[in-house]
Amino acid sequence: MDKDTKRILLVAAHNAFRESLAARLSQEGDLEVAWQASSVADSRDIHLNGIDVAVIDPLLPDGDGMVLIREVSVANPRALALVLSHQLDPALYNQALGAGAADVLPTATPVEDFITAIRRIGSSG
Repeated sequence: MDKDTKRILLVAAHNAFRESLAARLSQEGDLEVAWQASSVADSRDIHLNGIDVAVIDPLLPDGDGMVLIREVSVANPRALALVLSHQLDPALYNQALGAGAADVLPTATPVEDFITAIRRIGSSG
């Protein structure tokens, strides 16, 4: 792995969405989906200090994804979180930024724009 490769934690409840997004991201030479999780519990088994960007769905089956944003910030202050949600409203946006997210994007965001956001966030960490 190149030192400029951004290591990504991808946490989303919907397996098909998460897996297809991971497959698309793996086509980029400078991005690596290092870990995937479908719940808060699954993400707790991951060593957060090895990631550059955490992509987190705020609505997980066993809890609030905002908790993960805070955990990422504590475990790895240089890693930044990107919230990717199908339910985007001002309250969620403000809550995510308040928890420490670097950005919030709707799941309807074109994949190329999403990749650009990951690169931008990964470069600022």
